[in-house]
Amino acid sequence: MNRRAVVVTACLAVLAVVVDLLVGSSHVPGYSAAIGLFGCIVIVLVSRWLGAVLIQRPEDHWPDDVPADEQGDLRG
Repeated sequence: MNRRAVVVTACLAVLAVVVDLLVGSSHVPGYSAAIGLFGCIVIVLVSRWLGAVLIQRPEDHWPDDVPADEQGDLRG
């Protein structure tokens, strides 16, 4: 991961905790920021897993003797 992205994310997390402390919307400071961060991480991991399971095909999925422009007709 890019170092700049990590720094920006950490700064935004600290800012979210500070705003949460000032507004006082929950009993635990930073609760909303933590839930949002972990929720996004879960969404990314699940979508990567679904992409690997449902979308990606092995390299030998298509027969070698069929031209690339005719491979669409072989989908089943």
